[in-house]
Amino acid sequence: MTCITEPNFPSTNEDASKLATIRTLPVRPVFIMGLHRSGTTFLYDCIAKSFPVAHLSLYHLLYFDRLLVNKEHGSEQQDKDLLNRYFTDKGISDRNIDGTHINADAVEEYGFLLRKKSGSFKINDHNADFFALLCQKLLAVQDETMAVLMKNPWDTGNAKRILSYYPDARFIYISREPIAVLNSMLNAFLSYLEGPQDYLEILLNDGNGRSSYRSGYILWMVLRGVRKLVGPKITARLARGLLAKNVAQQVTSYRKELSEMPANRAIEVEYSALINNPSAVMKTIAPLVNLPLGNKQRNIKVTQRKNLNPVLMNYEEKLNQLVDTAAS
Repeated sequence: MTCITEPNFPSTNEDASKLATIRTLPVRPVFIMGLHRSGTTFLYDCIAKSFPVAHLSLYHLLYFDRLLVNKEHGSEQQDKDLLNRYFTDKGISDRNIDGTHINADAVEEYGFLLRKKSGSFKINDHNADFFALLCQKLLAVQDETMAVLMKNPWDTGNAKRILSYYPDARFIYISREPIAVLNSMLNAFLSYLEGPQDYLEILLNDGNGRSSYRSGYILWMVLRGVRKLVGPKITARLARGLLAKNVAQQVTSYRKELSEMPANRAIEVEYSALINNPSAVMKTIAPLVNLPLGNKQRNIKVTQRKNLNPVLMNYEEKLNQLVDTAAS
């Protein structure tokens, strides 16, 4: 039997006595807004390599209550190494749903931390102060950073409320063809049903094991049962219709929100333009974020998955009709 490394996640707020020292730091978040599977992760990587921004990594998320202590004692790498060994022992090398590589420094959505601390994936009245603290902590523990780069597709549609909490926030929207978003969502969903989701379970665990996400786990088990009963092809067709309606609703919400945002607080970039020329897109973003543009853009690696799921062949017209209906 393989011995699993104990990750030693904080069970108490070890940073409590140090919080007063960072409360004067600015709260200046830069939000990446877009649908799930629309290219937000790639956009995040581009911006992180182009501007002096702090980011939220898996290390920051899972050891949040020890970040200031570790910074002071110079023990950050110790917990990062521990986390990497834990992932290795658990057989976790990627996110499973899309093959994105995972280690302690991999970026993740802040919604998972909000859920652990407040029960909600979205910023709201109950967790707005906590999110501000998150921004200040990330600035405190990452040297030579001037703003905090955040992503959480759950908050797309919530920008006006967020701006009321943090007037200095900036929003970078990314748009992608609905059929490409649907294709990525569908493939991720089917991968989700393939086998154990150890990585996702780590993110959802608030210290109470599977009781932390009981309803989600039961739903996953039911969906796996359906897949086993009807087979992968029928499962894909059933999922197609449900996900298409969801994409149509999200696209409508996205477009409405963007149209209502102040021009000096938001900008939209096209996924196709970002893929074709990341450096040029970063230059268009620079005036909005008001941060110096660095020279690490040459390290940006462009990867695309172009294969369309067979159940989506000739489905683009139908999807566009759903989008038009949702908008009317």
